[in-house]
Amino acid sequence: MTKESIIIENTKRLGEISAVYNPITGEGSTSVARQWVRIENFPIEKMYLPVSMCNEEFVQELTKLGAVGFLQERLDAEPNNRNMIKLWLDFCLLRMKHDFEYWARSMTTISDKGKGRDTAFTLNRPQRIYLKAMEELRLSNRPIDIILCKARQWGGSTLTQLYMLWIQLVHKRNWNSVICGDIEKQSSIVAGMLAKVISRYPKWATGGKQLTTSPYQGAQKTRVINWSNSRYSLGSAQKPDSLRSEDISMAHLTEVGLWKATHGRKPEDLVQSIFGSIASGPYTMKVIESTAKGVGNFFHRTWIEATEKRNNFTPVFIPWFSIDLYSKPIAAEKYGEFIDSMDEYEHRLFALGATLEAIAWYRDKRLEMPDEWRLYSEFPSTANEAFQSTGRRVFRTAYVENIRKSCVPPTFIGDIVEKRDKDGVKSSFEPLSAGEKNDGNYLAVWLMPDNDKNIRDRYIVTVDVGGTGSKADYSCIIVADRIAMLDGGVPEIVACWHGHIEHDKLAWKAVEIARAYDNALLVIEANTLETEGTEGNNFEYILNEISGRYSNLYCRTSIQEVKQGRPRR
Repeated sequence: MTKESIIIENTKRLGEISAVYNPITGEGSTSVARQWVRIENFPIEKMYLPVSMCNEEFVQELTKLGAVGFLQERLDAEPNNRNMIKLWLDFCLLRMKHDFEYWARSMTTISDKGKGRDTAFTLNRPQRIYLKAMEELRLSNRPIDIILCKARQWGGSTLTQLYMLWIQLVHKRNWNSVICGDIEKQSSIVAGMLAKVISRYPKWATGGKQLTTSPYQGAQKTRVINWSNSRYSLGSAQKPDSLRSEDISMAHLTEVGLWKATHGRKPEDLVQSIFGSIASGPYTMKVIESTAKGVGNFFHRTWIEATEKRNNFTPVFIPWFSIDLYSKPIAAEKYGEFIDSMDEYEHRLFALGATLEAIAWYRDKRLEMPDEWRLYSEFPSTANEAFQSTGRRVFRTAYVENIRKSCVPPTFIGDIVEKRDKDGVKSSFEPLSAGEKNDGNYLAVWLMPDNDKNIRDRYIVTVDVGGTGSKADYSCIIVADRIAMLDGGVPEIVACWHGHIEHDKLAWKAVEIARAYDNALLVIEANTLETEGTEGNNFEYILNEISGRYSNLYCRTSIQEVKQGRPRR
């Protein structure tokens, strides 16, 4: 883009950000399709109402006749003050069923974060983006299944919880929910917010009845809302026993990226026990949300599956530049100078949708956080950035994201098993159950072996030796197919075993895979084996044992050693 076109586009974006947003009149509300209506003699005559509400006969008649005409012609009532107020309240109750933003603004009270005061809940810009995704699912009568990857400090958890409360108070009865964080403190914060909203809920919306909650069967962490007889249970991943998962319709799992796998218990197990109690259907909810905390964990795997449409979750990502707080003013006359100073990454940020003012803020933040990966984790611009773990990038982010487009999921996930029979040793590929996949030790296969005897040395198997503990690096066994090199191409990865395993078992696993792929050349990383000598393992013995059973091993012998007649290494 030219400098002039950047300035024009930036002005347009600033205008969209500063546009009027009034959830009471509906102006600027974009979560659902809206229609402009005018109802004479109402306290608010001109409104942008949800299209679903405008289709109601009650609203159509009001729009046609006005409040006075409706009372006289349809209800045969006097248009006195009492009847006008009752008609208006009936209209508001109907609107609350169709218009979450209106309900949130007019019916709820929350703490204004960082300001020490209470305020009505008015959705900010990223919250409106997230709400639109939930409303699209609700209005299409699908389960509201969301996985939310987010930047920090914009209220995603608050919106999730109030949306669930809206369903429990306005739409459903006996509609129970579960809220589960990493630690109990996260759940207790949610409980305090819900208690405040419920205690201050206007009585006119419940027929004059004060909303209250009470312990369910004596359990303090499970509360019953008296008005709708709906329950919400609070718990944590570290202490899940307090969760009541029977007969639930909604579940909100927060900061799942922080959930740790421990001996005998994995995040998947808890998630499955909660979600397994939900009979999916309209108005049911399953929300998994978190800031990203590295790759390979449950949250990251579920996100990848959602983006590839391999599960039922709708992925929602909120970049940092959607949050209005992250912005720094730039004088109009300084725009040209600022654009000239932008580097390649900052130009990419603008292409993604950031304003120049947001980029100016981000530039300062980059100076505060010298570790680029930490910056990406806390303030991600894309989902791929959010899941970056540690270290400095070797390749430009744009290049990596472009290459990701050609990645495909494996055709087989399981393991290779060596079996002996009267004809000798044979290897077979066996699929894993869902529970076994969660263990993290498995073989992913994109192309099964093609042992064409007319081609020699087609496959090569390499082994990257990791640790054996749950917190250590993973070991990897990679199979590369070199057939494309016959036509000047490059090798292609066709299989990968990944996991934590004792090193002697890892070596034998590599042999099994190499045998299956036409007795491929097997290359085992040597430096780890040569420098480690812990846990009583004799690595030299292990490799010697393999060499006696598998001959196609890569050998590394220096020129000096060859001249001296030394044996192969």
